[in-house]
Amino acid sequence: MFFWSWAALWAAASSGCAVTHSGGPENIQPLSPAKAFDVQKNIIYTPKDWAVAQQADVYTPRGAGPFPAVLVVHGGGWARGSRYEMEHICKRLAEQGFVAVNIDYRLAPAHIFPAQLQDVQQAMLWMHAQAKNQKIDTQRLAVWGYSAGAQLAALLGALSPGDPNFVEGTRVQAVVAGGTPVDLRKGADSKLIRQYIGKPIAELPEPYRKASPIAFVSADDPPTFLYHGSIDWIVAEINATRMRDELERVGVPVELYIVHGVGHIGAYFNRGATDAGVDFLIRRLR
Repeated sequence: MFFWSWAALWAAASSGCAVTHSGGPENIQPLSPAKAFDVQKNIIYTPKDWAVAQQADVYTPRGAGPFPAVLVVHGGGWARGSRYEMEHICKRLAEQGFVAVNIDYRLAPAHIFPAQLQDVQQAMLWMHAQAKNQKIDTQRLAVWGYSAGAQLAALLGALSPGDPNFVEGTRVQAVVAGGTPVDLRKGADSKLIRQYIGKPIAELPEPYRKASPIAFVSADDPPTFLYHGSIDWIVAEINATRMRDELERVGVPVELYIVHGVGHIGAYFNRGATDAGVDFLIRRLR
């Protein structure tokens, strides 16, 4: 999907030890015993006049709260997929004391960028508006995405006041992004990216930049945890290392967790990577 160069891909596949974890502790601490939680299904989070109503499932730890909360965004090349694919991550978050808001969003090619980002932003605004009802602490908010969802999560985290498509009230305190396409200009020959943006880059270059999280990295971005498979042939590992380097350059706390010997799907299901992401959020938000 996001082939940059065979040289870059081979370097990504050949790099590192079993796990590279830069910018944070070398050993992830065991998580706490699982807590009980409840799930609310099929909640409409978009306004009544929204173009296409979108739904969320909310995973809430039992107890008085309020709890730190994580907006969870599925992948699927922006053209398919659903919130059900992120259930394993949401359950893990809820077990560790986070409210997890697991959303659907509009899909390409029927809907092109920035429709998907706008849905994600609406979900964050809904979390603020419904904070009391959903036991959400709005001072401790994060976003977690994988693949196409990670592009949206990383972009939400990177956008600052004055940036294109920024919406007030949608900033977060932490980002977790796995298998992340960070620069859509580098993958502009991908059919999935073209249908996501709506036009080839030669005809419409600016939206490719506006959809690229790396283009909006700045010193006020939230702490970020990136995870990636070392032999990811769909989204090359260089995406993660470039994003890490750019965040480090401007002084943003960033951690990179490389899962050796697995590809795009393997990293998505990897329990160690998931637990490392949860551990990061515990350290940053709790």
